[in-house]
Amino acid sequence: MIEICHVTAGYLPDQNILQDVSFTAPQGQITTLIGPNGCGKTTLLRAAARQLPLRGGEIRIEGRPIGAYSRKAFAQLAAFLPQVRSVPAITVRSLVAHGRFPYLGFSRQLRAADKAAVREAMEITGVAPWADRDLRALSGGERQRVYIAMALAQDTKVIFLDEPTTYLDLRHQFELLELLTLLKQRGKTILFVLHDLAHALRYSDRIVLMEGGKLAGQGTPAQILESGMLDAVFGICTHAAPDGYWFTPQHGDAGRF
Repeated sequence: MIEICHVTAGYLPDQNILQDVSFTAPQGQITTLIGPNGCGKTTLLRAAARQLPLRGGEIRIEGRPIGAYSRKAFAQLAAFLPQVRSVPAITVRSLVAHGRFPYLGFSRQLRAADKAAVREAMEITGVAPWADRDLRALSGGERQRVYIAMALAQDTKVIFLDEPTTYLDLRHQFELLELLTLLKQRGKTILFVLHDLAHALRYSDRIVLMEGGKLAGQGTPAQILESGMLDAVFGICTHAAPDGYWFTPQHGDAGRF
């Protein structure tokens, strides 16, 4: 379980992006952060992943403040995949093996158990056929799968992801989200930022809605829809349909997503 308790955080000395944000991401579920651009979603995710210090409040995982974990222990507890990352000149197998680094000694030599974890992660994510390929030769969707495989090889209970579907075509978006559902079924607790509202409503167990650095609402997708908070924050009208949702601008032409 991830507990966000009255968190305040920011980047500039005199400016807070997050202001007194509190919610819980239950164990073994997918919790999705949504909200308009600049509302603090990525800031909150980075704070939870210990990439940004807190200015107030506390974040706990499994009942312990995240600052109470050593660097190695935290790396064995939580994996973080940022939205933007470099594409190194490395094979798929080598990158996935990076996920085992928190468990290795100074020699960074993979043991039999580490190699087995790498193989299993590649098989689960479907990247095993590309094991010897250069990461740079893969498409954006394929690379995303490899990074997920690396996080899976890290064997953490918690996975933080920032906009993992960015730059992916629709087919690869669905493939990635189905993969995250599979990881949830394997007991992973997932907290991630998602831009696409339809995807968030379909794949999330819980949704955290943010606006202006504050919590605007939280609950199941059904609760968020029924409350009307989604429409109020985004300035839209949402309509449920058997095969998805209609999102109609409050002023202008209707659009379906």
